[in-house]
Amino acid sequence: MVKKNRSGPTAERYIEATLALIAERGGSAQVNLREISRRIGCAHTNAYNYFEGLEDLLLHALRRVLRQYGDAMTSGLDGTLSGYAFFRRMIRNMIEWSIQNPGLHRFISSDPIDPEKLPGDIIETVTLMKKWIAQVLEVLACGRLDEKGLTRMVDVVLGYLDGEVFNLINGRFLPGEDIAGRVIDNIECLFELLTSHHHDGLVLSEQADEPGNLRFPKMEIR
Repeated sequence: MVKKNRSGPTAERYIEATLALIAERGGSAQVNLREISRRIGCAHTNAYNYFEGLEDLLLHALRRVLRQYGDAMTSGLDGTLSGYAFFRRMIRNMIEWSIQNPGLHRFISSDPIDPEKLPGDIIETVTLMKKWIAQVLEVLACGRLDEKGLTRMVDVVLGYLDGEVFNLINGRFLPGEDIAGRVIDNIECLFELLTSHHHDGLVLSEQADEPGNLRFPKMEIR
């Protein structure tokens, strides 16, 4: 088997062209090797010099998008923020990236990808991102949630957020509505409800008002 050169400038052009088409078409379903190759001025058979096929190319594009999403999630998050502001900035980052990149959001969130064929490094990246969100919520909960409670909270928060984001990118909202603000308020409400069973609810707006009181984890995607 001939080793594929996936790190050279032409391979990079294939990945960039793939991402551009995914963004334009609203997902990866309408993207194929012929169109990608045409975009960079090559015959579609040339793609096989760099990738095993479309699936392999899409996986390389997926790695790139996950890194972009991870960078967007953590943008502006530092020790100058209170716990309340950190939480709201994190959620707003996730919402705004998805609104600005609806095709890429569908690519990583709902486009059909066989989980059995996902490489270990992509699974590791997704797991790392989810774990980071759990660590942030654990800090906000002041360590008073067990692992089961944190897992449930992350699943509920991300499930609700994903549903709202799809409403947003599909244009299902009222004109003039501050959708992002409403979603953030609702997620804060979910946080309080999910911590109320054992701890009488942890109200974010009353926690760590002074910047630097809490030490949040950093996320680094390799």
